[in-house]
Amino acid sequence: MTSLHASILKTLWKSPQSLADLQRATPVSLPTLRKAIQELTSERWIRVVGQADANGGRPAMLFGIDDTRYLLVGVHIQLPGLRLITSDLNGQVMHEETLFERIRPTPNEVIEAIETYVSEIRSCYPDQQLVGLGIAAPGFTHPITGDIISVGRVPGWDDFPICQRLQNSLGIPAVIANDVDCMAFAEFHESGRSFTENFIFVGLDEGVKISMFLNGALYKGSFGNTGLIRTKFLHVPSLESQDHNLEEIITITGINRIFEELVGKLPPAEQDRYAELMALSHRKRLRRILQADHNEFPLCVTIMQQLRAVLAVVIANTIYILQPDHVVLGGMLGAMSPKAFADLRRGVYAYLPELFANHIDMQQSQFHSPNMSAVGAIYHLIDDLMFAE
Repeated sequence: MTSLHASILKTLWKSPQSLADLQRATPVSLPTLRKAIQELTSERWIRVVGQADANGGRPAMLFGIDDTRYLLVGVHIQLPGLRLITSDLNGQVMHEETLFERIRPTPNEVIEAIETYVSEIRSCYPDQQLVGLGIAAPGFTHPITGDIISVGRVPGWDDFPICQRLQNSLGIPAVIANDVDCMAFAEFHESGRSFTENFIFVGLDEGVKISMFLNGALYKGSFGNTGLIRTKFLHVPSLESQDHNLEEIITITGINRIFEELVGKLPPAEQDRYAELMALSHRKRLRRILQADHNEFPLCVTIMQQLRAVLAVVIANTIYILQPDHVVLGGMLGAMSPKAFADLRRGVYAYLPELFANHIDMQQSQFHSPNMSAVGAIYHLIDDLMFAE
């Protein structure tokens, strides 16, 4: 694919365009542009998707991405859990599957699960071509080699060349990025947010990470990933008397362990009110805890108070250091009720000088889906690999 082809695809990926629009966006002659459009149409990367509004003459054809031929697979390595999705070129999810919901699979088990999933997708969609694999992973990932450098909280997930292994076995390109960075990619693309301003995206999954978009680009740092929060560096006065460590209260697994421990200490009659929540998977349970105010569930209120105390310190410190224009809370935090979000925002503002508190724009993410990281991995694949000039 030439740089001109890539430029056309990038432009059309944002919105359908006429030939005249594409000519203004690409510095080539009209015959050269027509030839490139014909080639992309022939290969079914693009197609005519409509007509522009007529201004007295013949309406111009609108070209857009052809979503009928090519497929992409997105993978979110959750640990515990593995989420796999298949989408078209426009990012519309066509198939999804969840595995290992309560266990942490080994690297080889993940490789085997992805290979099996891809084989099934190829069988289910024989008339469409799978062109790439995007991976969202926790911890540190190498942006050049595609290796998982380290997932510190899970033994065995160090120095693992996952992209090379999958490219060799599947015969398609594979790219990797941190899972919270992928959440941010999904949020920006689905909501139409601009990368031109300085954003920080705060994502909660199996840990908290701050994705930093500075001067229009994701800041990755020397190890390909920045913004992972280590609670050993935090001081949260309101939680000094708690028996558990702060690391637990900012991970899905840790929050659920604390919740189960608290429920287990209740008299049997009081445990019954939590039976429905106890029956849910870790992710669904945390989503329920975040979604409502739960005055009828005192233990959920306790969990939310602890989580809010840690997040307020993390977010306020980040704002004070980076001074971003906007702060977006996503991942599992996108499920917070309006009251829970308002309480957290007040907690953040309480730590900030008035100069910052008066001007910072703090919002919840607009894109909410269990597939958020996997969708973001696909956007990352498209943006950084397939359409790279």
